[in-house]
Amino acid sequence: MPVGRLMPGQAMSEPVALGLSGPEGSQSTLASRRGVPFLLHVWGTWCPPCRYELPALAAFTRAWGPDCPVVPVAVSSGSPDDVHAFLSRNGIVGLPAWTVDGIALKAWYGAAELAIPVTFLIDGKGRIRATAAGPLDWGASGAADALRRVLAATIV
Repeated sequence: MPVGRLMPGQAMSEPVALGLSGPEGSQSTLASRRGVPFLLHVWGTWCPPCRYELPALAAFTRAWGPDCPVVPVAVSSGSPDDVHAFLSRNGIVGLPAWTVDGIALKAWYGAAELAIPVTFLIDGKGRIRATAAGPLDWGASGAADALRRVLAATIV
């Protein structure tokens, strides 16, 4: 699916309040991104479509730079150190090894099950504006420009 197909719609949930765990015990929260729209990309080390798209996603985030508006998080994939080891083993460079608790993610999204990969467009108030199930074409020509247009159209 092209990145540009993530078109903002009406807010669909309460603000994101998910906590993230990173390597070496680091912690973060998606609430820290309030004020700026971003993409929350949920993937798993055990998921074949996720594994297929990870190299292109990593290249996309590296090309964008440190202010990349994509937050990739692994779910049901072990500890952040396990995720970091998986990324290293598979030659995936530049993708942060954030993890999120699967139960908390499902409770926030309001679903008993959540198919991954899935990408959520989150507005500046922390609410879901759009969802894209399945892999996105991060390597497509114009993907970064398409994402800039999507983010610009997202109500803050």
